Amino acid sequence: MNHYKNYGTEDFVWDTFFRQWVLVPTRETDNKWKEWLSENPEMSDKISQARQAVLSLNVKEPEISNLEIAEIVKETIARAKPTLWDTERNAEFEIIPFYKRFWFKIAASLTLFILFGWLAKSSLGLKNQIALTPKEIVTEDIVRYTEKINATSSPILVALEDGSKITLAPSSIIRYPENFANEKREVYLNGEAFFDISKDPHRPFFVYSNELVTKVLGTSFRIKAYKTSREITVEVKTGRVSVFAQSDPNIKEKITNHELEGVVLSPNQKIIYARDQVRMVKTLVEKPEIIIPKAQIPQFIFEDAPVTQVFDSIAKTYGIDILYDEEMLKGCPLTAILDNQTLHEKLTIICKAIEANYEILDGQIVIHGGGCKN
Repeated sequence: MNHYKNYGTEDFVWDTFFRQWVLVPTRETDNKWKEWLSENPEMSDKISQARQAVLSLNVKEPEISNLEIAEIVKETIARAKPTLWDTERNAEFEIIPFYKRFWFKIAASLTLFILFGWLAKSSLGLKNQIALTPKEIVTEDIVRYTEKINATSSPILVALEDGSKITLAPSSIIRYPENFANEKREVYLNGEAFFDISKDPHRPFFVYSNELVTKVLGTSFRIKAYKTSREITVEVKTGRVSVFAQSDPNIKEKITNHELEGVVLSPNQKIIYARDQVRMVKTLVEKPEIIIPKAQIPQFIFEDAPVTQVFDSIAKTYGIDILYDEEMLKGCPLTAILDNQTLHEKLTIICKAIEANYEILDGQIVIHGGGCKN
């Protein structure tokens, strides 16, 4: 957070991480900002002014352009600075703090309401918007973005210029640049979508979904990140992805590094991020699917087969690690037909036969038990 030392009040007002802390603070972000303020006490006044500006969001106004928003912010911050004339009048009149003045509340409310307006629209106004209508956005670095909103009752397909495909669920919004940068590919999701990303090891693909960042090099996965939901989930179908929080202090290194860092997910694994607890749990998807080619799928018909061989075959077929005590189970034979059952049904049948049980731990299956009857 060293770059914040050079920030002015206006910079803080426009900073996403700062606004997130002010409007939806978590224990992690609150501790981080308090620690930073204790190390940089000279920034207290600027932080206080910026907080007041963000918190003054309390009225709704018609939409205005990005240029008008920028002008209002500049004017607001400029007026907040005391003038020499104000200082000289201080001896005769009581000076009203700028953040209590009527003009500041109105200007800040108007500015910040427009700034966050698209977030409110995603959850409250989707039915009033036209589906599949691109909205071009020009940011400070002159990158042109397209925003697509699915206001229909069915998923829609969004094709990106790199060959990637996104299936956008109803009541969801995806924002992406017309042309990706040379170093990385970045999109922003509010809602739910299935991603089928084209492989490009030299340009990692990032999905920013509320508090989480998902990084991939080329794979398919699903993200559910509705603004009003208490949880964010990332489920992997093929390949591998890494997931980390936007508040991660090492986020810059994880984004610039071409390796997969953070919590790494493999096929049939998922992350559940509890937003109120700022906590991530790695587990399995509800219905794990077979990941190997159809021609290589075993029949799962066993007659006096070592149970360790059965577990290894299932693990390979579903791409999920199954951990067990080999010494304890090596003498356990299994006779069973497991062709048509789901993964969990297969495991239940096997464990019952060998007097064991299983649990899902950190995206893996762990077998517990005292062996089997000889």
